Amino acid sequence: MLRNVGKSLSSLRAMPGLVRHLLVAALFLVVTFGMGGCNGEVSVDQEFVNLYVELRVAEMTYGKTSPTTRLVRQDALKAAGYTRESFLAKADEILSDERQWIPFQKAVNARIDSLLAPPAASAAAPKDSSAKTGNGPQKVAPKVSKPTPQMPAHKGGVR
Repeated sequence: MLRNVGKSLSSLRAMPGLVRHLLVAALFLVVTFGMGGCNGEVSVDQEFVNLYVELRVAEMTYGKTSPTTRLVRQDALKAAGYTRESFLAKADEILSDERQWIPFQKAVNARIDSLLAPPAASAAAPKDSSAKTGNGPQKVAPKVSKPTPQMPAHKGGVR
């Protein structure tokens, strides 16, 4: 029995090179396949981005403590399927993780830029097909501007 143990130990001493090579190969495979599925990009929930921007626009439009802001906020949260608590929890989760925060802010900036962008020029000015026919001068209706309501200088009109 001791002879068998001695033979096993002597064979293990001869195998350290093989074991080392197998461990290196296994480590290489783990690192290769482990990093292959991770491209460094974090997906951003575009619906959450839209909701976040909508809530911020409401606060900027009506003020943070306005009753109108509260109503708009409640309607937007309900339409998106969030409660106040779940929205704040998700916002805190994004805020606490830099890998999520930076792509989220980039998506918010892109959304705001899309809202501020002027409409396309082709949609803004329809073409007049009668001018191409050459039928002579065309009558163009003058643009009528809506009268601006005159507001009193002070609330209630009292100076």
